[in-house]
Amino acid sequence: MNSFMGMPIVTNRLLTVPAEDWSRVRSPGRARRRMRRGFRQNIRYYDAPTPKAMVIGGVMYVHPDMLDAIMKQDDAVGSFV
Repeated sequence: MNSFMGMPIVTNRLLTVPAEDWSRVRSPGRARRRMRRGFRQNIRYYDAPTPKAMVIGGVMYVHPDMLDAIMKQDDAVGSFV
């Protein structure tokens, strides 16, 4: 288990937020307008990792992908632990 400033870090894959991918839509404004009228659009809905860490009771909870990003950024800057 890792630690950050003396706090233990616990990874949890359930820390996600709902997100939308509009890259397959040619005209987002038109797609929004048609979606309000009830037409299905080519929008992908998925769960993205939460970009924030939660600290509860002295324990830091973070998504594993975000922990990897933090570790990579910290390796470039200096020591993490």
